[in-house]
Amino acid sequence: MGPISGNRVEIEQKTGKYKLRRPGFAGLTWEDMERLERLVEKGLRLSGLYRIGFQNLFDLRIERVEIAFERLPEAFDGLRVLWLSDFHIEPLEGLPEALIKAVEPLDFDIAVLGGDCAFHYDLTEKAVEQMWKIAKPLLKRVLVYGILGNHDRYEMGRILENWGVQMLVNEYCRLERDGQCVYLAGVDDCHYYRGDDLEAALAGIPNDCFKILLSHSPEIVNKTDGYLFDLCLCGHTHGGQVCLPNGFPPVTCSSVSRRFAKGLWKKGGMIGYTSRGLGVSGISVRFFCPPEITLLTLRKK
Repeated sequence: MGPISGNRVEIEQKTGKYKLRRPGFAGLTWEDMERLERLVEKGLRLSGLYRIGFQNLFDLRIERVEIAFERLPEAFDGLRVLWLSDFHIEPLEGLPEALIKAVEPLDFDIAVLGGDCAFHYDLTEKAVEQMWKIAKPLLKRVLVYGILGNHDRYEMGRILENWGVQMLVNEYCRLERDGQCVYLAGVDDCHYYRGDDLEAALAGIPNDCFKILLSHSPEIVNKTDGYLFDLCLCGHTHGGQVCLPNGFPPVTCSSVSRRFAKGLWKKGGMIGYTSRGLGVSGISVRFFCPPEITLLTLRKK
């Protein structure tokens, strides 16, 4: 796992929840509006909708996504990637078991953990115990890779790595098949910790090779201009978590356009995918935005 960034060291030493202030309307996020968050939760409880929203947390949906690339090496045509993000696992009893049961019949070649293992901003024994229930059966099946999110302490990455997860914190790994290769480049969280370093993550990767960027938040698109990535996998937004009936997310907890908040998107020559995530933060409910297990299949165009 890559070295801890100065920003992450400073923020992890702070007590309580780290506040990130962003200018303008794009900076309005649930974590910056705690009073409104509490007011919304109170309203949901009084109306009886809270129970329905909580039950929605276990309505796991498997999203099968197939994407074709001209630059994908022939040997990797059909590569299946299981992308799991935003577990926020402590308050959701039964979620690890439900997740593994849903994943068990799926066929995939590698698994990637997209960050935010914890619900709280501190590392807890409960988070570690629950994440082990998820990581253990995955590690028995395939190679598992991981990145850190804004709810993850650096120590959580060390724990995952000790279990056998290959953590990519501003670094890359090389996947090989039949003499051909693709690269996974993972960056540290760019939302709270601002520990992302694309230069470090790419150092040593030939520019003409197929590259997959792993970033907890789609906010990394603010920095990818001038870099040649083929695919970017993100999470963090929860797809809005609490959406309108048409799926529109009033709040995305990110400072980028809502087109990056969930599903497929494109930025320049890079194709991206943002997962709605598995767990929740803030209010433990979901509306019109079910949790997601993503199975991506890469095809040669």
